[in-house]
Amino acid sequence: MKLRRHVTKMLAVLPFFPTVLSAQTTALRATPQDTLGPFYPPKWAGEIDNDLIAFAGKNFAKGTLLALTGRVLATNGKPLAGAAVEIWQTDDTGKYRHPDDDGEGPAKRGFQGFGRTLADGEGRYSFRTIKPVIYSGRPPHVHFKVIAAGHRELVTQLYFAGETSERTGFVGFSKERDRLTVTPTPHRDGDRAGFAASFDLVLAPAPN
Repeated sequence: MKLRRHVTKMLAVLPFFPTVLSAQTTALRATPQDTLGPFYPPKWAGEIDNDLIAFAGKNFAKGTLLALTGRVLATNGKPLAGAAVEIWQTDDTGKYRHPDDDGEGPAKRGFQGFGRTLADGEGRYSFRTIKPVIYSGRPPHVHFKVIAAGHRELVTQLYFAGETSERTGFVGFSKERDRLTVTPTPHRDGDRAGFAASFDLVLAPAPN
């Protein structure tokens, strides 16, 4: 009888194990912070949207197309709907749309240079842009700035597999470069070939 009671108690506890494990596995590590860099846009002028190659009524024909998507999440795994996601990057000549670099040169060449969007109800965001190129020995990268209520502001950079510091001779700022690196896959946008990449952004809670 004692053995039966013991087994019954064990079976009663078992259904709770998956719940405990599930709760533990939803914990996510916050995306590593990286440098803001010198070329964060000092002002937003003209078009500000998530399509950096459809600019001034034209499609930027140069560079390699990049469809950039992902989700904005809290460390508990919940999507951060309405989070503001900004990106900025070089054009196909390695120049930023910034007065300390090439000024409005990228815009005159048809590239928006900056982008901003809001995450949807599932935390999803998307950008249509080009794959940045190497400049000043730096591997190609896309800058991100993400703001969500109740969370720490995230400033980071996205890097691409195969475009490493060993190849360019540049030592990156982040000590966790591997967590900021994605592997692009082939992608087509109409008759234009390019790449797609997915990059999730996890924000830490704001301090109390």
